Amino acid sequence: HYGRGLCFSFATSIMGDVTPNPTGFSYSIFGCLGDCSVCLITWICPWYQIAKNKDMVDNRECTICDCCCAQPNLEYFTRQQIRARFDLPYEACIDFLMMCFCYGCVICQDAREIKLRNVSAGRK
Repeated sequence: HYGRGLCFSFATSIMGDVTPNPTGFSYSIFGCLGDCSVCLITWICPWYQIAKNKDMVDNRECTICDCCCAQPNLEYFTRQQIRARFDLPYEACIDFLMMCFCYGCVICQDAREIKLRNVSAGRK
């Protein structure tokens, strides 16, 4: 936990913590370092995190088949599901642009948002 705390402290000092923003997400798009494990997994093996995000939104287990079938455009559709499920504003064009230019950050932001909202709702 020491490493996560240090990383979290650094990230919040330069990027802020949970704050409202215009996209409706709880975390900033550049708040990747707020959760070092998600950040590392995303940068080392993005397909796994893409599959995991989809499975968390669908409220099911991640399988090897999910990881093998994960494609970059899947995260865009997962993001739209996140927006619909958690009543976030619909921003298809902004999401598309962020997917083009900040892909890894979008994957991290989605993972952190799902974890935050599922925990606060009492889900795993």
